[in-house]
Amino acid sequence: MKNWQKRYPPYEGEEPYLYLAFAEADSAKVWKLMKLLLSRGCRVWYCSGLAGSAEELLRRQARAGGAALTTVYLTDAAIADKDTKSYVLVNQKFDRPILCLDPDGVDRRLSMGLREDTPHIPLYALKKDGEIESAILHAEGFSQEMLGEPTTVKDGDVLAKLTGVFTVLALLLLAVGFVGFRYFHWFQPPMEDEVVFTDPAILSSVRALAQGGPITQELADGVTLLSLDTLPESWDELALLPSLERVALPQDEVLAAEALPEGYTIELRGGADA
Repeated sequence: MKNWQKRYPPYEGEEPYLYLAFAEADSAKVWKLMKLLLSRGCRVWYCSGLAGSAEELLRRQARAGGAALTTVYLTDAAIADKDTKSYVLVNQKFDRPILCLDPDGVDRRLSMGLREDTPHIPLYALKKDGEIESAILHAEGFSQEMLGEPTTVKDGDVLAKLTGVFTVLALLLLAVGFVGFRYFHWFQPPMEDEVVFTDPAILSSVRALAQGGPITQELADGVTLLSLDTLPESWDELALLPSLERVALPQDEVLAAEALPEGYTIELRGGADA
């Protein structure tokens, strides 16, 4: 399970809510939609991965069936996810409102078992967050009754760490200024990263992918494999890499680790010196 799924658990109350259906493999891509919905105040229920028991399966079926609107992030992975497909098709059987979210322009409604006229939103054609939010909130089947108090969404507890980092940088710049003009050519201004990492292990690996340039949002969005030389102090900043699927680690680091990040494929390399 991705970190955001722990930080923003599914809605379990009795007010009208939206069921966001997606495959576990798509959870990183769905995060962008989840942020928009939560920030707008939408009550969202979701489930991910296999149910651990018959009781959990029945509970999930009941929550899926109780949603005021079912939205499906429709991909090949969603079609292959038997539980997700079952929940969605049961809701269709009982004529409950369903909305398809199309990420890439491939019409998979019939492959999913949905009716050909099931409403859908072409996410691939919407470039801005505001356009996506507006399309969902004004889609057929969406009701203002599903909206409550907006949730403040954070991509990681970075701000507190950044305060210390910027303080150190400010003192360093002052010190360099006193050294004298003849040393000024040694000074290089900090890169203007669009996505800021503060954990040294993660920052070093992402910086290597940037190949000397700044860490842009486009770069962060495209990272699917991150190779680390040492364990980070915290795994939280992996959430800043929404497409990340695999984390490569030295074997001896993994053996010494107290915990590993959930929701990612862990690949082992040889020892730290290999």
